[in-house]
Amino acid sequence: MNLPDHERLLESIARLTEKRDRESLELCLIQTMFELLPTEEISLYQVEGHQFGLLVRVNPEGCWSMNEESQYADYPMPPINDALFTDCLCRRQMLVEPVSARTQRYAFPILYQNQGIGILCLESTRDLSEDRRLIAGFMRIYQNYLALIHENAHDRLTGLLNRKTFDERLINILLSYRRTDPMLGVLRANERRQHDDGNSYWLAVLDIDHFKRINDTFGHLYGDEVLLLMANLMRQSFRRNDLLFRYGGEEFVIVLKTETKSNTLSILERFRHTVELYNFPQVGQVTISIGVSQINASEMPTMIIERADRALYYAKANGRNQIHCYENLTADGTLFLQYDQPSDDIELF
Repeated sequence: MNLPDHERLLESIARLTEKRDRESLELCLIQTMFELLPTEEISLYQVEGHQFGLLVRVNPEGCWSMNEESQYADYPMPPINDALFTDCLCRRQMLVEPVSARTQRYAFPILYQNQGIGILCLESTRDLSEDRRLIAGFMRIYQNYLALIHENAHDRLTGLLNRKTFDERLINILLSYRRTDPMLGVLRANERRQHDDGNSYWLAVLDIDHFKRINDTFGHLYGDEVLLLMANLMRQSFRRNDLLFRYGGEEFVIVLKTETKSNTLSILERFRHTVELYNFPQVGQVTISIGVSQINASEMPTMIIERADRALYYAKANGRNQIHCYENLTADGTLFLQYDQPSDDIELF
């Protein structure tokens, strides 16, 4: 490798280590490798059960990225079955297969905490044998840095995204709205509804009902187990592009992107019903209350959270184990009547 190549490599590594979130790291990794390697296409997949979901793809036509800021976020690729990828993870080594008379496909396993979590796939008309050390080096950088990012972004108890990451993602969503259409930042509420393209973000705040009673009755170990099981139910129930956070204590946040408000409420209602039917060991039945509101580009993050919180307050003050939408409550004036005159004996948290 000559001096210019060394300089390009060092510059590429510097770009990688500037990233502070997984999506940016993965996009930068794939773009960098595509620039440095003689390939026709590079893709990054994550393991989804027994299938593989596409995260990033780069080829001469451009870049496809699955994240909330991407122009393709509304069109997620369905997960695929791939025998080469499955075999690659089982053997935990690089595998190659021909795609055509001239093109070969290379699969590299991605490991995290000794578990196979993804596949790096390269397609090339050239033999990449001499480039395998460089590819392996990038993979080690990615895996090491991924561990640091994961630890920083996730709640230690539940494994969901943490409060700090929530703040960052919400700001990114608001910025992506404004990049897509700057006028959304100045539209009034009724104009926003008319301007909506049918794909909106919604923020739901979820609270476990009577959680303090669970801790007092069964102890904090069982309380922690309830939190863990709740997080598992969330992972099983929501889509891979929904964002799941532990906001603090027994409170969780879900960010969804759906076509309509009714779709959002249906998704959340299915989850509420799932929790209601679940038998938590020793504790038995646990219920949740949910407040939800649309994320609007013209508002500050604190205002968006406050709206969902108000809807949550109403749900808990009116019997718990239910979902309420801020927009519905304000449309008929119900929320303000209830919110201005809360009952003193309501146990919220």
